[in-house]
Amino acid sequence: MHGWTNDERVMIACCNDGTRPAVFKIERIDLPETEAEAAWLAEQDFSNSAEDAYTGA
Repeated sequence: MHGWTNDERVMIACCNDGTRPAVFKIERIDLPETEAEAAWLAEQDFSNSAEDAYTGA
């Protein structure tokens, strides 16, 4: 991503399906822009386990 966009937190990607193309804007949310965001991120628990997964059962 480095140097491809003006914002290092954003990337544009696409699926080149000939009949149903799609464009995606991908943004990183784990990089705080302000001290308030940094404090909020520090308080969060983003851990996952196999028990957290949705299996449809």
